[in-house]
Amino acid sequence: MIRRFALAMGLALALAGSAIAADKPPPIRVFDIPTLERLGGAIYRQDRAAWLATDAVMAKVPDLSGAGVKGWIVEGQGDDEKVRFLRDTGSGLEAGYDVVVGPKGAGAVVQPSDRSLTAEERAAFAARQAAIKKLPGVCRQGYNSVVIKDVEGDGWLVWLLAPSPARDVIPMGGHYRFSVSADGQTVNRVDALSASCLTMNAKPDVPPGASSPMLYVTHVVSPTPVETHVFLGLMYHLPIVVGTGKDTLWTVDNGKISRAK
Repeated sequence: MIRRFALAMGLALALAGSAIAADKPPPIRVFDIPTLERLGGAIYRQDRAAWLATDAVMAKVPDLSGAGVKGWIVEGQGDDEKVRFLRDTGSGLEAGYDVVVGPKGAGAVVQPSDRSLTAEERAAFAARQAAIKKLPGVCRQGYNSVVIKDVEGDGWLVWLLAPSPARDVIPMGGHYRFSVSADGQTVNRVDALSASCLTMNAKPDVPPGASSPMLYVTHVVSPTPVETHVFLGLMYHLPIVVGTGKDTLWTVDNGKISRAK
């Protein structure tokens, strides 16, 4: 479902031969529950928009690499997300194609009349590229990216998300969050959002006593679930029970995090 030609190009050299460690990573930057819910929802919307927009653009321009496309940025517009594909045809980075993605799917592929980029657009793309260069390791080739403004400052948050290895397999682990400077040039912090490359069946059985399927996962890098749990729950339409310590359980369901009773 997730195909990211541009990021795959950008990662090809940086990821060669690397692998994520199974050791427990250090504690991560912590956000409160409402913020984690907002971040998880934003990741889901951006990832969906990039996937649908990429399909739409590739239907018009099958050889995006040959067209000079270097990647994309996603800009929120209320209920819609505008995916702007950036290209370089020899005169520097510019806007190549725009696709607005809404609740019903991707709109038309538009070539903007003004191809110049704002300073913020350049910084967002630079933050993405800076994170790619600092990715510590990978579970599988083909990581996906999401970039938004930092919720606690003037910088950027970038996520590099491990892809699914197969249909109906959930990539529960292997995701990273990067805190990047406002100009997009400096990675100030790298947070591993899991301790392993855990994958799970997207069609689990119904546990005894439960009314519907759900997933259970242990989580050791923070005292609460993280935004990628919210994102994956929304993507796969499954509740996730997250254990963060002895007798400490959380439920992540439909974009919300709550303590399990």
